[in-house]
Amino acid sequence: MINLTYHVKEKMSQRGIYKDLVDVVLIYGKVKKDKVILNNKQIDNVLRRLDKHYRRVKRLSNRLHSNNLNKIRSILLKIRDKRGVTLVVMGETLITTYNTNIKLKYKRRYKGRK
Repeated sequence: MINLTYHVKEKMSQRGIYKDLVDVVLIYGKVKKDKVILNNKQIDNVLRRLDKHYRRVKRLSNRLHSNNLNKIRSILLKIRDKRGVTLVVMGETLITTYNTNIKLKYKRRYKGRK
């Protein structure tokens, strides 16, 4: 079980990130140092695997399992709309969370004469 600080609860409510989103990021996210990151590229890979699994489950007519897969899929799509979610974790405590809006801006250098 992960502990939530007062700060993270505040930031989660401000940024529209709720407990289910955090759980999915902890399950499917990639760990980099003290962060757990789930970006669009990773979400696409997870959705592809989830769809394959869903087709198999649908053939078996397992309604409960297919409902759980649909719930996870809808949460992943919400994270994808946010362009990813990043969690900052220290030990078992969640410090902060934010939307991963990585836009690389390259400054064009003047390549003319000096």
